[in-house]
Amino acid sequence: MKKSIAKKTIILYVLKMLQEGSSEERPITQTNMARVLNPMVIPCDRRTIGRNIDYLIEFGYPIVKIKGGGCYFRKKE
Repeated sequence: MKKSIAKKTIILYVLKMLQEGSSEERPITQTNMARVLNPMVIPCDRRTIGRNIDYLIEFGYPIVKIKGGGCYFRKKE
């Protein structure tokens, strides 16, 4: 039996995906992030991802949400 990953780590995976896999030219959607996490035995949906993104923004991470559910990590220039 494959061990389940703790739900509290979802926010860390979301942050890593945004930092390493998104840009202004290539935003990533909340649905796509959930599709990446679910096969890793991290059950979550688009709304869970959205809440975690909001927490990261509230904490001060430079994440930009765009219309249509996409978002990206704003890199420092």
